[in-house]
Amino acid sequence: MKNQLSNIAVQYRKFSKGQYIEDPDQFNEFLDFFEDQDRLSRVLLQGVGIVCGLKPKLIYKNRLLSSIQLSQGVALTTDGDLLTLNNTSKKSEDLYMSDLKTVDLANKDFTHFKIYDNFKIKYPSFYEGSEQIELWELATAQEAISDFQPVNNLTNLEDKYLLLYLEDYEKEIKPCRGVDCDNHGIQQIRNLKVLVTTASGITHILGEDGFTPPDPITGEVHLKRKDHLQPHPLFIEDIMEPVKQNRVILERFVSEKKLSTSDLKNIYIKALDKTDFGKIVFERMEAIGKIVGVSTANHDTFKASFARIFNQDSGFQYAYDVVKDLMDTYSEIIELLPKAFTKCLPDFVSFPKHIMLGKLRSDLQLDFSRHQFYNSPALDDDKATQKVKTLINRFNQQVGYFNPDNIIKNKEKVKITPSQKLNPLSNKAIPFYYTVTEDFLKAWNFDKTSNRSSNSNLTFDTDWVLIGKFEKESPLNLNIDHYSFYNIEGHQGMDYQIAFEQIKEIKDKQQLGFDIMLLSLEELKGNKDLSKAYFNEYVEKNSGLEHKRGVKRGGTFILVYDSIKNPKVIADFSLPYICCTPKAIVKLSLSTSMICAESNPVPFTVSPMSGVVKASISNGVKFINGQYVFDPKAVEEQFYGQEITFTVNGKPTDCSIKVISEPDIKVEVVEPVIYPGGDSTSTIVNFKVSGANFADYTYSWDFLGTDIWTPVNPDENGYLSYKYYNLDPSRIPTVRVKIIGNGCTQAVAVNLPLTKECPVISNIKYSVVDNGDGTQTFTFDWDLPKDLTGVTGLNIYDSNDLGNGWHYESGSYNPRRSIKLPLGKYDIRFGLVGSCREAANTVNLPGFDDIGIEKDQNNHPPAALIRWKDNSGIEDRLCRQSVCSFTIDVYATDQDEDIATIQIFKSTDNGAAWSLFIGNLTGTSFTDTINRAGTQLYKAIVTDRKNNATTSNILSYKKENHPPVVSIKWTDTDGIEDRVCTQSACSYTVSVNASDPDGDITNIQIHKSTNNGATWNVFIGNLTVATFTDSINGVGTNLYKAVVVDGENNSVTSNILSYKNEYRPTVVINSISFPNKNCCIVELPTILASAGGNQNILLSNLRFRELGLKGWGRGADVLLYFWSKLEGPDVILENVNEPTLTIKDLQVGKYKFQLLVKDANSDAFEVDVAEIRVD
Repeated sequence: MKNQLSNIAVQYRKFSKGQYIEDPDQFNEFLDFFEDQDRLSRVLLQGVGIVCGLKPKLIYKNRLLSSIQLSQGVALTTDGDLLTLNNTSKKSEDLYMSDLKTVDLANKDFTHFKIYDNFKIKYPSFYEGSEQIELWELATAQEAISDFQPVNNLTNLEDKYLLLYLEDYEKEIKPCRGVDCDNHGIQQIRNLKVLVTTASGITHILGEDGFTPPDPITGEVHLKRKDHLQPHPLFIEDIMEPVKQNRVILERFVSEKKLSTSDLKNIYIKALDKTDFGKIVFERMEAIGKIVGVSTANHDTFKASFARIFNQDSGFQYAYDVVKDLMDTYSEIIELLPKAFTKCLPDFVSFPKHIMLGKLRSDLQLDFSRHQFYNSPALDDDKATQKVKTLINRFNQQVGYFNPDNIIKNKEKVKITPSQKLNPLSNKAIPFYYTVTEDFLKAWNFDKTSNRSSNSNLTFDTDWVLIGKFEKESPLNLNIDHYSFYNIEGHQGMDYQIAFEQIKEIKDKQQLGFDIMLLSLEELKGNKDLSKAYFNEYVEKNSGLEHKRGVKRGGTFILVYDSIKNPKVIADFSLPYICCTPKAIVKLSLSTSMICAESNPVPFTVSPMSGVVKASISNGVKFINGQYVFDPKAVEEQFYGQEITFTVNGKPTDCSIKVISEPDIKVEVVEPVIYPGGDSTSTIVNFKVSGANFADYTYSWDFLGTDIWTPVNPDENGYLSYKYYNLDPSRIPTVRVKIIGNGCTQAVAVNLPLTKECPVISNIKYSVVDNGDGTQTFTFDWDLPKDLTGVTGLNIYDSNDLGNGWHYESGSYNPRRSIKLPLGKYDIRFGLVGSCREAANTVNLPGFDDIGIEKDQNNHPPAALIRWKDNSGIEDRLCRQSVCSFTIDVYATDQDEDIATIQIFKSTDNGAAWSLFIGNLTGTSFTDTINRAGTQLYKAIVTDRKNNATTSNILSYKKENHPPVVSIKWTDTDGIEDRVCTQSACSYTVSVNASDPDGDITNIQIHKSTNNGATWNVFIGNLTVATFTDSINGVGTNLYKAVVVDGENNSVTSNILSYKNEYRPTVVINSISFPNKNCCIVELPTILASAGGNQNILLSNLRFRELGLKGWGRGADVLLYFWSKLEGPDVILENVNEPTLTIKDLQVGKYKFQLLVKDANSDAFEVDVAEIRVD
């Protein structure tokens, strides 16, 4: 039999006028093309399986089965055949034309049956090798002929299953004779049969994974036939039963006894233990994943992550939450499973000519032996199959991205996120204990991802959402009518007062409709705070407390803490109604409504005392030593003069203040200063006041530094004069000025000039000499002024960049002085100093600009850098092998192209000492190795011909010294139990698991003892694979241990495995006689063994990464089989003592599997090896 869609026609030829057609293939090609397109349209655009109807019903009369009634219906095979029940409506009058049929019937009653033989077609689904499975054909009373029998003779109806089968084959007609060629052609026979088979027949029709046995001639193996469409998660036992987390009902645990933190924690741990942390969900998800071809998360790894959470006083409720989340995800999946029958590309060979109609007697709504309708994605508006796969992915991501650190580490802030109260979980905000990635967001809500809006899923870290193209806004500031719940997170582990105030502030600011309550596990004595209560009393009075990770709108959110001594929040609950907290009266005041910008902070008076104060603008509010204060120095200048208002707990108050800027007035002494002359003892000093709006201020002066203040304002131009008498040059006072305006006072100090300005030198000459060492020497000569009264010396000022100021060298004022400076251009100034008043601005002194000798422009230091050659990086490296080799690239450049040497230095003591490794590197890289514990450092020093030297960065390569780890176990059970052999001989395989954090294992020895450990012999000198095989065939005990040595000569010994043989066969000698000559030469039987032959396999063709090796043995009545793996990656071996070996968890690689076949009654055996290559 050949399926129509096994070879598809993709083109045809049109007929042309006058064309003579002799080749019938041209007609057939035309028909094949359109038939193939029709079939493909059905299979790929509509679907396959049972569309409707075709349901069996047993009809009884007088308690005897009288007929099997099958209702009319429609089904599509994977070969595109449209099947319906039919009756003959008109017999053909032409010998070579078929009868006409009608499908206008409600049902058909099948009253007879006979054994069915498929010998004409040999339909593969009906054959096991060359043997046909059990099949019976049903017929109506009209169709039954002599070899049929009544259907009441059909026995064991509990083991009978119904099939619809299209018998499809070609019937060759006799050749054309004479002039009558009407019968010329090949007749296409299509008979619709209703068949009955057994459970084993159905199992065979469904097929199995794996490969056929090797062809005895070619050795080829093929994938076994399997119905790849029918397996579906719905057929898994109890898969549709929802899994629910046990509720924690607090009323059951509250008594007169004080409840401790550990008591509360244990309540949740017990609730989790009842479901073993959701283990059943993981098991069912694994079963679903195997069928849909998706791997699922590991339960043991998930469960282990809770250990750190339960070591904390808080956060244990979130362990309960994450398990509940997984159960909610599972609930979403099973809700979609009944709709998830979409197949994009149905396997054409799954059921090309048959449809399974189910068990004859069945009360199951879902029957694994009845084909469903597997619709095309074109008809899948709900996209249920895609949603199921997305939800499985979300389940895996929930497990994989569950982050206990988010729970354990205290949050810096509380966050309230709008969410939903009711399932599905997809519509809720993402809890904070998940690490949210882009992939996680895409898996959370299928509909949002389909609409490309996965980023709109709200999380703990969602501070804003986009509205329009560019505008952003906080989620709580937008319309929240469609949100029925608030996630409240980040508070567990906080001080309860801080957490309470933060939640209250957000609630009040955003006007959120819920209340807050504090409960103490310690009894509160004399408590007058209505927002606090004793835990036991509150739970007893108010029913319905449950942990929800937040609160519904119109509910009460409850924070639980242990005591005043331990004030951290350990748990939270919520009530579905508002209960019991009072409305606080908010008051706020300051001692002033106006303050200067440089004033000290002023305290607030706050009611309630625990209220949180915030300013409408600026950063002036500070919390210092447990009290809120207003600090005008923290207010930005842009807010000076503006009214600043405040809120308490988010509520506005009538308290306000203005910050006034300080006066910014400048007071200085200006020329002329009139010094005493002749008989006069008076000195007249002129002051200049300047600054914005200087005339609007009042001024008070302390001219003599005696703290006696004189109010004097400058004139309209800002000038003011004061006359000093008998001013002592050694005791010149500092003038102080108070500038007062708008309630602010500025204090200014003014220094009076000492005496007359110092005179200046003239007629300055210079010479300059290059010293040849990068420096130059200037020599100066000058003429002195006539009056040197008060002059004691001369400063020579130099600067090569006026932006960096002046450097000076003091010395004698006598002519001819020399100074030494680096090469370059300089500005030089000369200033006499002493008791006279020096010049205020050095640049105004006499001197020279831009003099000196320029530095050689071709003298640049070299540049040096070293990097790892393999990745051009400079990171510190760690060697995890016995020896690590590496190459370092050296990058040395010089703008002058005059590099002289490149030296490589090496340190093995963390840089304490460096030794020369390469005297002069001639290439651009060098190579070295590290083969012992320690750190090797490298640096390069590059020197040019002008002796400029540059040192590169340092590269580090470290090798640590960790001892290896080794254990051995039985390969077949993964165990370490002591074993006992109860046969004459036992063979076994031991797995050796050896690892070293440094990756430098050098030797693995296997030691064996046969005298209970008294002595040990080396059994394998150096194990190069992960397993070894041995056997025990005599009374005694074999002990094994592994000894592993690494590159640092660390040696460790594994556990010991024991295999004991106690087999002592019982022999009864009835009689014995001895001949005169020697006798009894034992001839062992010849044993033959085959491990199934060598194979090359594609891993993608193995649905569950499993393979069966079918071995065999001959030559004795009773044979023993012993399979073992000689080479290849780790796998799981099952049925190692059976002819057929099952191999699981195959990976890409080369394998060798050995089969030892042994005569159970002698020592005769044979060994064969199969080589398997997996690509």
